[in-house]
Amino acid sequence: MPVSRAWIPPALSALTYLAFTAFLGREVLLNLGTTIATDAGDPLFAAAILKWNATHVPLTDAWWQFPIFHPTRDTLTFSEHFLGVSVLASPIYWLTHNTLLTYNLVLLITFPLCAFAMYALVYRLSGSAAGAFVAGFAFAFAPYRMGQLSHVQMLSAFSEPLALLGLHAYLTTEKRRWLVLYGVAWATQSTTSAYSLVFFSVLVGLWVLWFVVARRRWHALATIAAATLLAALPLVPIVYKYVTVHAYHGFERGAFETQAFSADVLSVLCAPGNLSFWSWLRVGCYPRSGPYEVELYPGVAVLALCGLHVYRALRGTSATRVWPRWLTFARRVLIVVALLAAVSVAIDLVSGPWRIDWGFIRASSSSIRKPLLIGLVAAACALLLSPRVMGLPRWSSTTGFYLLAAVAMWLLALGPTVKFMGVPTGVEGPFSLLRELPGATGVRVPARFWSLTCLSLAIAAGMSFARVAGGRSRLFVAGAVVIAGLVVTADGFIDGIVAAPAPPGVPDPAQLAGRRVVELPVDAYWRDIIATYRAVEGNWIAINGYSGYSPSYYYAIRDANRAEDEDFLSPLLRDGDLQVLVPVDAPGLLAAVQRQPDAILIARNASLVQFQLPRRPRGNPMPQADGLRFPVTRLTSMCAPEDLPHAIDGDNTSIWACNPGESATLTIDLGEPRDVGRVVHGLGRQSNLVPRMLQIETSEDEVAWRDVWSGRPLEEAIAAGLTTPGDLRIVTGFERRRARFVRLSAVPADRDLPWLIAELEVWSGRDASR
Repeated sequence: MPVSRAWIPPALSALTYLAFTAFLGREVLLNLGTTIATDAGDPLFAAAILKWNATHVPLTDAWWQFPIFHPTRDTLTFSEHFLGVSVLASPIYWLTHNTLLTYNLVLLITFPLCAFAMYALVYRLSGSAAGAFVAGFAFAFAPYRMGQLSHVQMLSAFSEPLALLGLHAYLTTEKRRWLVLYGVAWATQSTTSAYSLVFFSVLVGLWVLWFVVARRRWHALATIAAATLLAALPLVPIVYKYVTVHAYHGFERGAFETQAFSADVLSVLCAPGNLSFWSWLRVGCYPRSGPYEVELYPGVAVLALCGLHVYRALRGTSATRVWPRWLTFARRVLIVVALLAAVSVAIDLVSGPWRIDWGFIRASSSSIRKPLLIGLVAAACALLLSPRVMGLPRWSSTTGFYLLAAVAMWLLALGPTVKFMGVPTGVEGPFSLLRELPGATGVRVPARFWSLTCLSLAIAAGMSFARVAGGRSRLFVAGAVVIAGLVVTADGFIDGIVAAPAPPGVPDPAQLAGRRVVELPVDAYWRDIIATYRAVEGNWIAINGYSGYSPSYYYAIRDANRAEDEDFLSPLLRDGDLQVLVPVDAPGLLAAVQRQPDAILIARNASLVQFQLPRRPRGNPMPQADGLRFPVTRLTSMCAPEDLPHAIDGDNTSIWACNPGESATLTIDLGEPRDVGRVVHGLGRQSNLVPRMLQIETSEDEVAWRDVWSGRPLEEAIAAGLTTPGDLRIVTGFERRRARFVRLSAVPADRDLPWLIAELEVWSGRDASR
């Protein structure tokens, strides 16, 4: 193509990407500064962080103090910091000073940026503008991305193709400017989200093994490693801060939580519900009640193009090579197993569960899950052992790498234990190896590895289309581009990005600026997201908060608030006056606030009532686990007696738990009378299980009992969460008295939750305080 016309294909592609984005976001574009794209949940939270980044210098102490969960410090580390997204967002905010407009524009801009970044990569690899155009569309408007519209950090993946572009170009030219592109793009993507830092780095590692190590390009390996280390230097203080704060608070993702956010083998047959043409495809959506993060339908277009590449590669492979007999036998056995499994599935579908008992031949099936899994695995193994696949030379190609990378990323998306039709198979997935790495326990959603499958499939599809278009007439190429573009568009097409209403304003924001504010009810989700957004917008300090993690005491505040307990505000008033916002449609909470001593009505509007409550200092200091600690001779309880030793074994990860409906009473025997004034009720990291009510009684003879402490241990839980957040030790104090036996009775936080004790301690105490 003449130089003078070389700009036409990329320009037309860019215009097409922009036009399609404008069409999808037309509702948002008409209300840029007054609505929020998609919904007023996670997008509103992200908008608040983007404004925070634009108005504070990153890495300073002030930047880390995101105004939520007061008085807890360093709360920005409780979630993503979005610095990589702020590369786009901050300049927009500086020009407009409109948080909603900034967020909406950033979200929309991610689509053409991802598309054109992919265009640049595939054009570099193939030299085909047609293939690059199709790859850009397949990546930016993939079905998976339409299911991630609430997560701007997942949509901001434009640096991934640019990083790969830098790597590929460096290998072919050995010019260091391409390493600069790689380093900047990798660092930008890594600061977009923690998932990008971990997951994309895995793909880059596989790329290096394939294109560099396997080809023994040791000089290139050294320079790429050096570029990566230099790019990682700015991330060191960020990662260090996150690691230290998370360790202090005991934050980590448990195996159960990680497994819940892992994909199912059949998740590829689960399409996002907002797709116009494919929303009916929900066969592989597990769990049925809410397939969070597992809508992994890849689209027929990219699969067809990738399949076309594999087909053409197989046709060019000779099957005449003689293979070992055992390999041929194994393949035939696998084919028989796959056929028998298919017959079993067919019988299950037609006539339901079946059973065969013919002497020594016994077989049965109660559902299609197990035979279907066996059949799929057997068929896949038989295919891999076929002569043409075994002799395939093209796996060493660039397209072959991205096809295999797509499979690898999908396997990682399956999480620690592979699930099939919603049931764990017991087979460990490759993600379980990743969890062994330092810091990997903070990763909650393995299914997001699928975003890199989308990246890899788009590259492979673009390369495949480039081969189809190569050497063809302009008319053929134009027609093929139109057809492929329409099919790709149909796969990820949605009616449009919703423009959700922004939260209503507060009655008198001037009275709140710079002050401590709590919005009721505290719900740890929607209302707390709005409270977070308002705090950043109005420049005040919120008791509420929403984030990836919460302070260990926050569940106790939420539970007390749900009960509309009049005393639940008292602990929040110890540090000074408190501004309170209550919805007009919450009469119980309104009444509870109005009954507070010296409550002042400040203002009200159609949705909120604004109060001010004066500081309410505590008469006595909070009790501490001080004085003498008494050894516990014996514990007795009708509830789970076999687990009672766990409550005094010095290990806060072992627990005694009394399940709902059982007698929630436990007696401590100190062996002889002691002067008792403190009881420590340790929950370890089970901070969501602070009892709703707790009663402590003492006795010298286990016959006559005296009530020494009773109530909701809310203030004690808050104090514990601020002093020992990673190991919640609730200290209850009372007037010191002589006792050999101490009896605890509890009402769990919820009727469906257990009463739990990780460690139980009895102390004398140095003073008399509740």
